[in-house]
Amino acid sequence: MSKKIFITGCAKSGTTLLLRMCYAFKDTEVLYREGFDGHELPFDQFVNYQSDKPFVIGKRHPPALLSNVLTKALDNQYDVIKKNNIVVINVVRDGRDVVLSDGKYVKPCRWIESIKQREFYKDVIALEVRYEDLIREPQKVQAEMENTLGLVSEHNFSDYPDYVEDWVFDWNVSVLARAGKGNEKGYGKRKVSDKAIGKDLDAYKSICTPEELPVFEKHLKNLGYT
Repeated sequence: MSKKIFITGCAKSGTTLLLRMCYAFKDTEVLYREGFDGHELPFDQFVNYQSDKPFVIGKRHPPALLSNVLTKALDNQYDVIKKNNIVVINVVRDGRDVVLSDGKYVKPCRWIESIKQREFYKDVIALEVRYEDLIREPQKVQAEMENTLGLVSEHNFSDYPDYVEDWVFDWNVSVLARAGKGNEKGYGKRKVSDKAIGKDLDAYKSICTPEELPVFEKHLKNLGYT
């Protein structure tokens, strides 16, 4: 039986980046290919997926716990995760950058709900990864994954994306769909940069509704994003 690792977190928090970086590990099947909506596999398919590799790593496909508004379906996922000993990695990113990313693709309410669920599902979160650490201290994150999950590396996160095959960046249904049939936005094989961090620390105030703003700021403070 493969050890299954499930990457989740709010959209635009770095879940795709972490999944791609996982090509650095030996004896691991990364579920990123045609037929999986580019890089996401519905939860039930992820659970039933069979592999001959010791480790299988997949990424959440909405709806998924720690990623969407809390529903009964997410409670069912929680039960399945516990029953099948699935390892959960939760990726967290500064909400101010999340709601500004990719043309304001994510609404504040989604980030708020994703962060709130850290308390609901904390007992199944094996590892929490901050996007900012993944960008600035990739080797530290990689070492935490090795120590916590038993993974063994053959490449260094700091060398990303050199060790990832080109096709991973050339084909991605969700990216191509947002950009038309082609890749006009230029999502390509490139090194990560901390330019995506702290783009405009006050812009979120005009994006949040009056009801969302105090809740949004409370979670920013609790997470240490001040």
